[in-house]
Amino acid sequence: MPQSFSGMRAVGDDVQHRHLTEHEWMNCAVVDARPFMLYLQYLTYRDLGARQLQLQAFYTLEDIVTFLEKINQLYHPETVLNLFGHCLELEGDILNALIMYVASLRIQPRNNAVNWHIALTIYKQLSQQSQ
Repeated sequence: MPQSFSGMRAVGDDVQHRHLTEHEWMNCAVVDARPFMLYLQYLTYRDLGARQLQLQAFYTLEDIVTFLEKINQLYHPETVLNLFGHCLELEGDILNALIMYVASLRIQPRNNAVNWHIALTIYKQLSQQSQ
């Protein structure tokens, strides 16, 4: 469910800070193909109950995120950090998920779906604590 927020990048006055040429394409979610494939594999294997294959996709995606030379080769590292953050959330590692989200925000402070991810993650944590 959280990835459905990736289509909604803008928060507050973000839209006003777009250049004219960015106006249309900034309404779309963009991601590098290989990390997105790994993310989809992670989700698919999770739903199929294939934990070993799920972990293989997770660790390969983690490898891309944690090695500076690999993440610097990506066109949209902020989106990859969002995807990996969501995987960390699903693994129950909320603190590291938020660390990924903040790293994404530092790369792309405006027009970034991570604002929604952070808000949703904090909301879920507060809701669980109040129960």
